[in-house]
Amino acid sequence: MKTLTLALGLTVAAFATAQQTFVMEFDVAGLSCGGCEATATEALQKVPGVVNVSVVFETKRARVEARRPIAEDEIRKALGKLGFEARFANDPVVKTLTAEERAALDIRVASRGEAFDIRSHLAPGKYTIFDFWAEWCGPCHVLTPKIERLVQQSANVALRTIDLQQWESAAAKQATKDFKLTGLPYVRVYGPDGKFVGAVTGNDIEKIRQLVKGRR
Repeated sequence: MKTLTLALGLTVAAFATAQQTFVMEFDVAGLSCGGCEATATEALQKVPGVVNVSVVFETKRARVEARRPIAEDEIRKALGKLGFEARFANDPVVKTLTAEERAALDIRVASRGEAFDIRSHLAPGKYTIFDFWAEWCGPCHVLTPKIERLVQQSANVALRTIDLQQWESAAAKQATKDFKLTGLPYVRVYGPDGKFVGAVTGNDIEKIRQLVKGRR
């Protein structure tokens, strides 16, 4: 009887451990439409061990339930592929530059929907970042402030913005044809000599940072 009781106790304990649920709650930056809920939810559901996901567009909050502890970086990576950004408690938030701060830096508008000439907007002797974005692009509003701060911190980096406005604009059609642009955010980096260094699709400031350091 003692053996049976001990075995039963171990079985119950093992079952309880197996059924333990780990919960994470965090903000999701870059959600720009109701449909983004489903996209973000699907991405989080693919994280191994996740059993339940709730993403609410109105509050920009997410809740993830899993059968194992999930690292914050796993969540960031899953959402980052889509241009979204997971923000946990105490995470620093990069703020947009003020108009005064921006005016003091080498930041210019290269296009507001019209066709553009990359060569005429290069900053001689500097790395020039071309930021393709649109007002309706949620992830763009997450990435652009980070690029601006990068320019603020680096005297040898300039920023040129290309506002596509809509996919039917001349700028969007040109970018789609010339650069095979399929989505936003999208960034192209040119070196101090004017040569193309590399392109980055999505919200990935670290890749951009590596390009302006001359690392591909």
